Amino acid sequence: MPIALVQIALFLIVIRSAHMTFQLLRRPKKPWLDLLHYVSVAIVAVSFLFH
Repeated sequence: MPIALVQIALFLIVIRSAHMTFQLLRRPKKPWLDLLHYVSVAIVAVSFLFH
C-alpha cells in the first residue's frame, strides 16, 4: 500500500477524532469515556504519522 495513502488516512483519523472531541466537549453532560477514546485515537494516529 502506498505510504501517501496511509498518511492521508492517518490525517483523516486525526481530524475526525479532534472534531468529535470538540463536539463532545460542548455537551453539558460530558461522556468522558468517549472523550478519552477519541483523544487516544488521535494520539496514536499522530504518533504513527510522525514515526
